[in-house]
Amino acid sequence: MDTEDSDIGWERLMSDLSTAETGDAQYQLASQEIARHLQDVEINKAAHFEIAERYARFEHSIHLVGAISFVGIVVVWFIATQLFQLIEGFGHSVDATWRFAANSVIPIALVLANVIATAILYIYRFGELAKRHRDAAQLYHRLFRRIKNWQTDCPDSSFTPRLLTLVHEFRNEVSELNHNSPDIEEWAWKRAHTELQKGGTVYDIDTATSTGGPPDAPVN
Repeated sequence: MDTEDSDIGWERLMSDLSTAETGDAQYQLASQEIARHLQDVEINKAAHFEIAERYARFEHSIHLVGAISFVGIVVVWFIATQLFQLIEGFGHSVDATWRFAANSVIPIALVLANVIATAILYIYRFGELAKRHRDAAQLYHRLFRRIKNWQTDCPDSSFTPRLLTLVHEFRNEVSELNHNSPDIEEWAWKRAHTELQKGGTVYDIDTATSTGGPPDAPVN
């Protein structure tokens, strides 16, 4: 939920509260508003975790390409020097095509792969992006846990004034967190909605990895 939607929701709540005739009705309206905050925070949390997980996979894959290309350079160097010499030492000849490939084509391709992988990591900084979204997801997760326990402080309608205060506090915290968090891409919104509709996803707070599970499954 963006700031404009939050303002509209707050104005609607204030209008409804002003026409509510009993404390029970006010309590019900306030609890519904908190439920909306809870849903928004849960979706934001899931979306940020999805983005963090994707960026982390990107970084891992590119690091893997860099490592494989480096090892490949060493292996090709060994083949082009030691192995070819060993073959020739046994009286066999090495085809010129193989020698050209081992001395020029393959090393150049591997070096280019290593350089490109390094450049991509430097330019796009997937690791930093993953950390920013993971940090945002952790903040949403903590706020989600706080909002989820609202009935501990306000178990019934006799606590309506306190509940209205909580609604205002939660609204401000959600708005501030939305403002300070990195943007969420459209695919992440869709993925988060889909996962939550299917029953939720359990996210590892520290590594941003996810597994299917019930929405109320414990998360550290």
